[in-house]
Amino acid sequence: MQLINDEGGTPMATWEYKVTNHFIEELKKCEASPNAPRLFSCNETGKCMVHDVRKIGTDTLSSLLNEYGKEEWELIMTTYHHGELLCIWKRPKK
Repeated sequence: MQLINDEGGTPMATWEYKVTNHFIEELKKCEASPNAPRLFSCNETGKCMVHDVRKIGTDTLSSLLNEYGKEEWELIMTTYHHGELLCIWKRPKK
């Protein structure tokens, strides 16, 4: 079955999704220090904020994004919990 766009009659893209978990050592080290500034915080609705990106190993995060990007994965959501990033990716289904 192929989905068709109502307006133009062109086929709609179909997607495949991937969920990955990543332990980021730099994040865990920051959490372990009692004097470290709070890097991530989440409110009761689940909305999370990053407070100081330059302290969390942006090279590591860039490498992760680029690695999946080479395989045409697009990051559509991420969440953080105790040194781990849960990432949800999508790409056009072939």
